[in-house]
Amino acid sequence: MHRTPNRRQIQAKFSTMPPQRSQATAYLNAYKMMLEKERLEEELEKLEARRHQIQQRLAILNSQTIAEENTTHQQANTNLEDNTPKFKTLTLEY
Repeated sequence: MHRTPNRRQIQAKFSTMPPQRSQATAYLNAYKMMLEKERLEEELEKLEARRHQIQQRLAILNSQTIAEENTTHQQANTNLEDNTPKFKTLTLEY
């Protein structure tokens, strides 16, 4: 009878040298980086446009707030002047 040798799983070969980069891999990496750069530039443009919109809205709100405060103060001053009593005070003693 003939014995068959034990079948073991083939181990991966380790190398002290890194694998050689091919030209196709270099082009693929460059393409991926270019796409990422374009995407980030577009996102930055959108963020800058949004920032500009927010600044404009804040400027409008600031001017409206100042105008509203002025009218409120004017109304308060006229209300104080109008609320002066229109009668004379009389004191009675017992």
